[in-house]
Amino acid sequence: MSLQSLDVCTRESLDAARAMAALVDRQSSSSEFAAARERFMAAMRSHHATTDAVLLAPLRESDDCAHHAMARRATEQDLARRELVAEHFAAWPAEAIRADAPRYRRAVRQLLRMLERRNAYQEQVLLPMAMEALAMRREAA
Repeated sequence: MSLQSLDVCTRESLDAARAMAALVDRQSSSSEFAAARERFMAAMRSHHATTDAVLLAPLRESDDCAHHAMARRATEQDLARRELVAEHFAAWPAEAIRADAPRYRRAVRQLLRMLERRNAYQEQVLLPMAMEALAMRREAA
């Protein structure tokens, strides 16, 4: 997997979250909400797998204990984010969305902001560390 595939997965997860928010404005059916959620979950699964392969694996495989610590921390944060997403879906079945669309829209925007912060963290912290780990491995070879 490559940085390009990570970029694609990142965009797909953000687009899927935005699509969930857009459904509220269209008086969408339960099946449309279910399809949007499945699209979002598939995008998130792909994003997590790609992040693991592209960013976290080099950190875990590094000889630097700071890289190992960052990989553990990022993994723990990802697990916490997955729990928040599961809680979001549990709190918002289709009936609840239709009953309180403004509050749902705010909840999805909050979810989207969380993803945007995570993506910024990936670019600003994890990516440079992963590149450093890969460079160290090349130098050692």
